Amino acid sequence: MNILKKYRLKKQQKALMQKRAVYEYLQTEHSENEYFYHYMQKEMDALDEQAEHLREILEGRWKK
Repeated sequence: MNILKKYRLKKQQKALMQKRAVYEYLQTEHSENEYFYHYMQKEMDALDEQAEHLREILEGRWKK
C-alpha cells in the first residue's frame, strides 16, 4: 500500500471517530429520549464497524 493511500485511509478513519464522538455527546445530552438514545447507539455502532474495517485494511488483512 502506498503512502498516499495509507494517509487517506487514516484521515477517513479519524473523521469517522470524530463523528462518533459527536454522536456520543448527543446521546449523553439527550439520554432521556429513549428512541434518540438507541438511534445514536446504532449510528455509533455503524461508525465503529467502518473504522474497524479501515483498521483491518491498514493492517493488511483486507484489500479495499
